[in-house]
Amino acid sequence: MIVLLALACTDDLAIPLHFDGPAGAAWLPESDDLPFDRAVGFVSNSRSGKIVPLDLVEGRLLTDDASASFLRASSVATGKDRQLRDVAAFASAGRVMLWAVDVTGAVLVQAPYITAVGEDGVPQEVEPTATEPVFVDADASGDSPTLTEVALRPGFTTTEDWSIEHDGTRWWAKGSLSGQQVSEPVAGEEYSSDLGELGFLIEGTATLGDRFDLQTDTGVVAWSLAGRPTALADDGAHLFVSVDGDDPLIGIIDPWTGAWLGSVVLPAAASPWRMTVSASGELFVADARSPALYRVAFGTPGDAGTASVYTVTTAAPLLDAAWQTGTLADGTVFERVFVAPVGLQRVDIFDALTGTWFDPNPLDAEVAGMRISSPISGLAASVGTVRLQQPTSWGAYAEVPALTVSTADGFVFVLDATTGCAVSTFRGAHGPNEVLDSSDSFQYSLLNDVGPESEVILAYDEATGEQIAMSDCPGLAPTELWTVSYDSPTVSWLVEGTLSGPQTARAYEDQRYLSDTGAISFLLVSGTLPATDGDNFSFIVDRGVLGWSYTDRNEDGALTPGLEAYWEAPARPLGFGFLSGPTGGGWDDLDRKEMTLLPLENADEVARIHLDGGKADVAWE
Repeated sequence: MIVLLALACTDDLAIPLHFDGPAGAAWLPESDDLPFDRAVGFVSNSRSGKIVPLDLVEGRLLTDDASASFLRASSVATGKDRQLRDVAAFASAGRVMLWAVDVTGAVLVQAPYITAVGEDGVPQEVEPTATEPVFVDADASGDSPTLTEVALRPGFTTTEDWSIEHDGTRWWAKGSLSGQQVSEPVAGEEYSSDLGELGFLIEGTATLGDRFDLQTDTGVVAWSLAGRPTALADDGAHLFVSVDGDDPLIGIIDPWTGAWLGSVVLPAAASPWRMTVSASGELFVADARSPALYRVAFGTPGDAGTASVYTVTTAAPLLDAAWQTGTLADGTVFERVFVAPVGLQRVDIFDALTGTWFDPNPLDAEVAGMRISSPISGLAASVGTVRLQQPTSWGAYAEVPALTVSTADGFVFVLDATTGCAVSTFRGAHGPNEVLDSSDSFQYSLLNDVGPESEVILAYDEATGEQIAMSDCPGLAPTELWTVSYDSPTVSWLVEGTLSGPQTARAYEDQRYLSDTGAISFLLVSGTLPATDGDNFSFIVDRGVLGWSYTDRNEDGALTPGLEAYWEAPARPLGFGFLSGPTGGGWDDLDRKEMTLLPLENADEVARIHLDGGKADVAWE
């Protein structure tokens, strides 16, 4: 007899955290193909081999049975010893299929989740099964113990081989993916493995080497490839897997049958890594070892036989790539691929329509992207447009396609995909302000007169109170301390930033100054008494970009010790969205919410960031 254990009936079993090293994320929007009435997410774990389903709308673990909303859907177990990274999800006719990269086994894992929708409308999860136990009398001693009452636990049991062996003193249970168990099977007592993957009852005696063999099955299949799978992407109908090895390639797989549909061969020196897919099915592949982005164009979507590969030279090997499209202010449609060059702490922008690199700062001689000032963890394009926090001059709030950037130091920022600039806070980038700033670091900047009396002032805009005019491209000017010092031999002022360094351009009194990259601008106004050597101004500017570093659980706008903590080791983010609001009639105002899902590998937590609202509002634990 095989028993399926429900979560509510297993209080004696060890129940781990929902997340144990969350590392990858995928999502499925609400559709007729999806067996749920809402958008759902899936998060893979690097330390438990599980894929956890999320209710992206309600901000809780998924409930897949509307008649029992207090019960959460089971996780998808692929084996405790698996180290999962990238994950992909597919839905069709009420079924859901999941795929993930297992780094430990260097295999591609296929895991069915929902197999059908019952007549009662309840999605049917995969039910684990087990073979009949086979007893092996190792020493032919004639022992004949029995193993009965096999119990399996949905969400914990997976496809693997189990061996329950006697060492002459006691029994040991070991799963091919669950490892050797700490809990001891004892004859005559009901047994459960450490996490409840397998339960049974052994009766009778045994001797050294005697064992029971059986297999559990949840439909999970591990596919070995001719190389190491590194990342996944999909176009909704095909699964793309980047394979690093002697023959680097992009594999194309039927997500439902696992059939290998073809390979796109990459240059011999390539080390294919993360991928991004355009709306037309074009594939862009980051190279983790060489300074290259591979552009794979298909004559027929997903057909390897019609694929052409083009190499785009990049500034350095790439950590990630994200495709985004939209409309510029003049009505021009754009398609851009945002990439994160390793070691450069910036996001570069490739124009896929012109085949050239886009420069968000034409004042700088270097064609480079937007500096992030921290090593980048991952990139994610928004699904729709994001409402900016800073109003325009006529009081409106622009809506733009965006890009989310996660960083190794625990921050998430947003770039405006139309300009390549950062999305700013309500106030935006600024320097000292006579009216708004009262803190020591942002006090109004006055002349530090170190010699004979001088009367030079750093002017301010009477309308805004701002002394320093910042670049029109938010994020271009980093947060730093600037010093402006008088140099009598040249009758000019030397300008230097702690991050930007000494500027080539000198400042002259009564002439508006612009720094080398256009990051800052100001005006020194001369007085009756001239400046002398040593006179200086110093001021701090703040880049004023919109960013998050923790989940604001109580929505008070500040980090609350004991309740909230700074994010640790953000993984690659994921853009998603959904409609919210009343849907009863044609006059209802439906609001599309643009979100980012952020797995936090070290914190065993997943955050939801509301891009339009400018806040991180949900934390799954």
